[in-house]
Amino acid sequence: MYEEFWGLKSLPFENTPDPQNFFECRQHLEALSRLHYVVQERKACGVLTSPYGCGKTLVLRRLAMELASKGYRFSFVNNPRLSDLDMLRLILHGFTGGNVPVQKGDVLISLEHVFSETARDGKHAVVIIDEAHAIEAPVIFEELRLLLNFQTDKHYMLSLLLAGQPELSARIENNNQLNQRVSIKYNLAPLAPEDTAQYIDHRIKAAGAKAPLFSATNLALIQKYSGGIPRWINNIAHLALMNAFLRGAREMTDEIIVETSRSFGQIVP
Repeated sequence: MYEEFWGLKSLPFENTPDPQNFFECRQHLEALSRLHYVVQERKACGVLTSPYGCGKTLVLRRLAMELASKGYRFSFVNNPRLSDLDMLRLILHGFTGGNVPVQKGDVLISLEHVFSETARDGKHAVVIIDEAHAIEAPVIFEELRLLLNFQTDKHYMLSLLLAGQPELSARIENNNQLNQRVSIKYNLAPLAPEDTAQYIDHRIKAAGAKAPLFSATNLALIQKYSGGIPRWINNIAHLALMNAFLRGAREMTDEIIVETSRSFGQIVP
């Protein structure tokens, strides 16, 4: 696409949760640190919330990348709009990677075997439910809570991490017993202006840029129209680079940023 034009080795603003693209701003590091605590101390449950597009999935993937080689086994559920049985089956599949039983009792027996075997090996199981705000049936939260009954005399056999949009907190609070087992809650906010500038600089340097591609006023406009939400920052910055490339413009202009933002509906005409 435009990589050669801008002197890049790769596209800098892909909206994929690649843990290698983790941006170490204060609040993302804080979120990661808190989740580390839940998992490494073998606590029952941690909750991570954020508005859409603020990077919670990337934090979760970074956590798994850092801990997978240290004796932690992860099972991810990325689409939790499931029945209680299907939720359990998907969790089990995340650990085993193979065929799973059909009957609920058999699924629970298999999960107990996975958790027990993992604990005997000196390791720890971690269940991550992303987009957990999409869970509508209270029975699903209750089923997840009941998984926390798998314990040794000293520790939980698994840690449960729930991530989603801010309304997730209220849904967890509606299950008092689950809420009591939450050790950590953390909400990721949009990036502050200085973090947005550093985020963009981080991305373009990682893509091979030898010099800045956006001016201070460019960055201020991206912050304004993205609201500091990383997904919108990526969208605007990517398309702005594309638009400048198509025009043969060797320097980014404020006009291109404004026009690009308008194309996403981020500016009222």
